[in-house]
Amino acid sequence: MRLRPVVRALGNRNVLFIGAVLLGIAVGDWAVHTKAWTLPALALAMALSSTQVENSAFWPLRRLVRPALVSVLLSFVLEGAAILVSARLLVPDPELWPGFVMAAATPPAAGIVAFTDIAGGDVTFSLLGMVGAYLGSMVITPAMVLLLAGETAVEPLALARLLLQLVLIPLIASRAILASPLKGPIARWRSSIANWAFALVLFTITGLNREVFFGEPRLVLLIALVNVMRTFGLAIAIERVMAWRQAGRPRQISYVLMATLKNSGFAAATALALFGERTAIPSGVAGAVAVVYLLWLGIRWGKAAEASEAQAASKAAAERAR
Repeated sequence: MRLRPVVRALGNRNVLFIGAVLLGIAVGDWAVHTKAWTLPALALAMALSSTQVENSAFWPLRRLVRPALVSVLLSFVLEGAAILVSARLLVPDPELWPGFVMAAATPPAAGIVAFTDIAGGDVTFSLLGMVGAYLGSMVITPAMVLLLAGETAVEPLALARLLLQLVLIPLIASRAILASPLKGPIARWRSSIANWAFALVLFTITGLNREVFFGEPRLVLLIALVNVMRTFGLAIAIERVMAWRQAGRPRQISYVLMATLKNSGFAAATALALFGERTAIPSGVAGAVAVVYLLWLGIRWGKAAEASEAQAASKAAAERAR
């Protein structure tokens, strides 16, 4: 009986995420041992989350077009502009500009589909949008880096590898699960497994980036402000616009995630390889800000969901009383 509150707390998304961040700050050195598990964890979470999307969602193929176009506009145009404009205005160091270009040109974060599922968003839209955005990034990312930073060495094979590991293989695995007897048990445990997978990723990101803040605090603060504007700022703006347009909550969640989360790990690794160690700082800071941002989203949307459930329960009780 005494273990029940502990078990319940360990299954709570916000408790897990906050605990992962605190653990990353406390014992961040361990993150070097979990770094290799982040991609498999994200792939697992995406595969399980994708089981909510039936095969009929992919047919006819023209259904992929709108989510793909919207995702490209949100991630590369809207979020990319937010990163580049705010970086130009706030960060005077020209050595960091290629790092911001790489951050803007990077495809969406691999965990968008899984977090959409956790937050109660439109998983079908996020999944189709991710497939389209990663396919589009094969052309868009090298083109943006060439035009804005004068570098042609973005490796298309690296993008293809990401597409294979984080989109195509999990998608195929989800189709296999749907056709197997595991469909029922996985449906019951899907959210818990995805929460733990994200907790591992948050711990790793926090641990790997905690030293970033001790080198040049003033510069890091300016870079953090750029990332606050393109995450918190964009999220609030998109939510308000979509609420004004009377868009459903699930679609709001999917749009916000697609427009505010980038693959910071890929951006940091590519910037480091192409331009040198200093240009990877923007993506390192972005990863740390993303931890706080995800915690904020989890708490914000969790409260909204609780309020919605309470309102629905109150309405149902009133109808029964009539």
